[in-house]
Order: sequence, then structure tokens, then C-alpha cells
Amino acid sequence: MKPPYRQRRLLQGLAATLGVALSLQAGAGDGAADFGWTTRLVAEGHELRRDSPFAAGLDLTSFGRDRYRIEQELRGRAGPVSLLLTATESGREGARPDGRFVANEAYADFSVGGERFTVGKKVLSGDVAYAFRPIDVLQRESRLQVMPAQLEGIPMLSWDNFSVDGAWSVVIANPGHQRRGEAREDGSVALKLYRRAGAADLHGVLRNSNRYGLELGAAAAMVPSDALEIHASLLTQHRGERRLPLADTASVADLLRADRALVTETIAAPRKALVGGTWTTAEGLSVLGELWWDGTAPAAADWQRLARQAAQRRALLGLPGVPAAAVAGATAASTRMFEQGNLARRGLLTRLAWSDPGGGWSASADLLKSMEDGGWTLTTALAWQSDRLRFDAGLRRHGGHADSAYRLLPERGVAFVGLSVAY
Repeated sequence: MKPPYRQRRLLQGLAATLGVALSLQAGAGDGAADFGWTTRLVAEGHELRRDSPFAAGLDLTSFGRDRYRIEQELRGRAGPVSLLLTATESGREGARPDGRFVANEAYADFSVGGERFTVGKKVLSGDVAYAFRPIDVLQRESRLQVMPAQLEGIPMLSWDNFSVDGAWSVVIANPGHQRRGEAREDGSVALKLYRRAGAADLHGVLRNSNRYGLELGAAAAMVPSDALEIHASLLTQHRGERRLPLADTASVADLLRADRALVTETIAAPRKALVGGTWTTAEGLSVLGELWWDGTAPAAADWQRLARQAAQRRALLGLPGVPAAAVAGATAASTRMFEQGNLARRGLLTRLAWSDPGGGWSASADLLKSMEDGGWTLTTALAWQSDRLRFDAGLRRHGGHADSAYRLLPERGVAFVGLSVAY
């Protein structure tokens, strides 16, 4: 049974979501408001890798824990105001359920002196790629997650201009912020450009922040024929960051400190690039391929050093004067290296998918491979969708060379299922 205060929090979130929709719909007048409600259930079964080099600290992490998520989502628009609100109950094996109410998006579009502006909280994703998005410098969306929750937008103010064949926007993200805990929380100013040129969509972005300095990126997508689409993306930064394990010369004292398990390294002038394409048939079969370089992702040697240090900590267990809690805490803290959005500096994704041309069923198989260390992730999925109902199920497995990033993941894989109903 859920604790009463958590029940109250979830019910309050649901009531607030419904109340906002009703009040906006009433205030907007007949025909001026349009809202949709979706209920979504997601369940995941995680298989722990029992022979993991990080076994000493896994009890302090979420790896290998089955989990579920129930979402109530309200999405729509009333006059100039757009909303995406979610009330979520989530649970994880070994932990108490939690309730959360989030305004993923809440923004208004308006005009002043003939110019168009947007203010509020909005999802600011942008790029043309599937597996990795180099020029997604505002939202910084982590791609290829299993049944991800809705993205949470960023507080922003933008000045927008649209024409027949293009658009530009000046975006102030997180106004009043300087550098915060995560890059997406930093204050920044960005210029976003879009232009349609024949069969090509061209994108550009220029962003400035205290953390990374100037970031300049461009992307393009073209459709040369009905069956073929090709795309590319490139970003250069004044400076970047990546999370790495300690140096090999680290002392035993440092190895046992959880707050020193990983260090953040600043990189001068890193670059990110991706090229890919999709071939599609009239029968609903498609093949996608993408190859990329991410200058801010860990190298193969970094993952090998992470594994060596996990083995060094494990060897300290039982020695006089070495607390087991310190070994477990430092080992658990080192697994945060897997939380980075991209684990492969040189990566390759191949995706084979099929969708019934008449609607209903679809299936896919994705193979993500690290070209540096030989690790891989294979995800197979099946889905069925009608006008209001959608069902998803799938399986993800990790493997490869013993010291590769994906093989070092403390989980062998995850099975997932999702069900959503729209009202």
C-alpha cells in the first residue's frame, strides 16, 4: 500500500492537471481550446550482471532493479497557451513508490509590434539524426533510451521569425542562470536557423554559455528520391567536458573516496559529427544507418581504466583498516560514468524496421556498436497501435569485448512493455 502522503501528492497532481485544462478551456471560449489526455503504463524487468566488476557497490545503485511507471498526461492548447503536464507514479524494486507532478511544457506565443515571441517552459530539441544529435545544444536529449518518459522543457524566452522557406529564433534559455549542475540547466543565448533549399532542410545553431563558450553547429537532411533520405550533422565547441575515472596513479585513499571516484575533464575545441541515411520500401520495410564521432565521449582506454579501478577496490575488501562501506560507496559512485548520454566515441547504429502499410503492427531491431572497443547493444521491439490504444514490448541486450563500455554495464539487459490509452 502506498503511504498516504504519496497518494495525496499524486492525487493533487492529477487534480491540478485536470483543473488547469478545464479552466483554460472555459476561458478560451468555444472551439478555441483543444486538449488530449493519455494514460501510460510502462514496466521494465532488469537482469543484473552477477559477474560485474562493480558487484561490490551495486546494492547502492539502481542497476538490476525492476521498475514501473504510470503516467497521466495532459497535452493541448488554449488560445496562446500550450501545455504538456504529467502526473507520474513510479516504483523500483527495493524502494518505495514515488509520485511526481511536472509541467513539461507551459508556454505562451504572442506578438508585440509585429514581432513574434514565446515565453515559458518549452522542449527545445533540435537535429536531424536518430541515435546521436550533435547540434542538440539546448535540450541535450539522451537518445536511445528504453521507453523514455516525456522530456521536460527548459525555461526560455525566444524571438521568432518565420517565412515561406525559412525561420530563425533568438533563444534565451534559463534566464538569470549562470552555470548550474547540468548543462541543460545553464543560462545561455542561442541563435537557431532553418532554411528549405530545394529537397534539403538546412539547420544551424550558434550558442554561448559559461560552461562551453561558443558552440557552432550545422545539420542537413535531404530526400533525393521517394525511397532514400540522407542526413548529416556537425558541431564544434570552444570547450567541452567529459566524466572520467581517476588516473592510474591514484592512491588507495583516493580510490576509497566516493566523491573522487570520477573526475570531470575539460576538453579544448572538441567536435561532434554524424552522417546517416534511411532507405524505405513501399512495403513498409526500412533500413537506417548512422556513423558518428563524439569528441566528448570517453575513449576505450577510459573504460578499461574504470574496470581496473573497480578490480583494485574489490581487492581491498577484507584488508585491515579498509571499511567495506567505503569500497561499496566508491564503487557505486564510479558507475555514474554510465550516465553520460553517449558511451561510444566512435559509434555505429544500424536499424531494420517494418511497419504495416495498412497500419497496426510494426517491428524493429537496432544494433548499436562502439567502433573503438567492440561493445554492442541489441534492441528488438514490437508495437501495435490503433486510434487510441498503443502497445509496445521489447528486449535489449548488452555485450561485446569484456572491457568495452556496453559489456561493462552492470546489466545484461532489460525486457520492457508499455501500454498507452488516449482519450
